[in-house]
Amino acid sequence: MKATLLKRLFILGLTCHCALALATATGNQSEPVDCSKTPGTQSALNACAFQDFENASAAYSTAYKTLSQSVGNQQRKLLRQVQTEWLQYRVKACEFEKSGIEGGSAAPMINWQCQARLTRERTAELQRFLDCKEGDLSCVRQPK
Repeated sequence: MKATLLKRLFILGLTCHCALALATATGNQSEPVDCSKTPGTQSALNACAFQDFENASAAYSTAYKTLSQSVGNQQRKLLRQVQTEWLQYRVKACEFEKSGIEGGSAAPMINWQCQARLTRERTAELQRFLDCKEGDLSCVRQPK
């Protein structure tokens, strides 16, 4: 039951991120933004920052799922708790980071850049647990 609640909280968090992106986007975008080129408007910069966050989130989800499947039930429970708290930290840390320009047109970009950066950092931490070598006492799973 607790696992179901955590999954729902995670999905709710992702839904809130998407809703925030839609609510804070400025201007009408009838065409997708090509982020490989330098965006010319703040709206396009915001969209590219969100796209970068989505890419970082996909890598994070893969690492989290792989790690979760490679540990025992007790460790999986701890991992879920850590991840739930980390997601809360990420949101609050990025709220703080963008607070200097809150309400400005660049606020969504700063938020998504922060979220992407912290997500990549957390992905690297999760990957470290997946790549640990024999003899690494901080390894939470059996090394291959």
